[in-house]
Amino acid sequence: MTIDPATALPPRWAESLLRMMLKPGDRDSISGDLLEEYRESIVPTLGAAANRWYGRQVAWYVLRPIVPWAVLVGGILVGRYLLDTLAPVQYTRGVAHPRSTIMSWALIVTYALSGCWHTWRAGKLRSGMLAALLTAVLGGALSSVGTVLCLAVWHDPATWRAIQGSGGIDEALWGVPLMLTPVGTMVGTVGALAGKLLVWPFQRPGITQRA
Repeated sequence: MTIDPATALPPRWAESLLRMMLKPGDRDSISGDLLEEYRESIVPTLGAAANRWYGRQVAWYVLRPIVPWAVLVGGILVGRYLLDTLAPVQYTRGVAHPRSTIMSWALIVTYALSGCWHTWRAGKLRSGMLAALLTAVLGGALSSVGTVLCLAVWHDPATWRAIQGSGGIDEALWGVPLMLTPVGTMVGTVGALAGKLLVWPFQRPGITQRA
């Protein structure tokens, strides 16, 4: 099937996602530039595969501001793993160790700030909610990758005993990341609500919203 470049349109969902996650001052310029390149260069060159190109561009714009938050989440989890394996402590069932408390609050603050910042940045509540979900998912994936890399370096018997004493390798690789995905999403949504309250005065009629 021949596609007319002059009238070709990218997937509606991708364009909507792009505009939702961009700053208000960037929405028209970035989406317009992408559409122009899509029609003038990509569709004539790639044909039906142009939609995949457009999807990759949207993914880049969506994920780029989220990656630092996800890296922070992954770093917190990997840091906790390293402490538990290289400097193990005795955990008591039912008693929160200070190490656990510090990690939990560090994650809560990171998730909340991610949701808040993205809502403030884009001016839309759903932008912060989606950012919270992606931060939790990507952060958990990065922590699993980091844990595997740590295991490649430290895998002596003492380290394995410390891993078993702190919850086991299954918990470190996927148990905690999976558990924290809904938690991070919920906490980040609360942060997004806070961000919406902060940006709301700038969105009232008669007040110019910041770019």
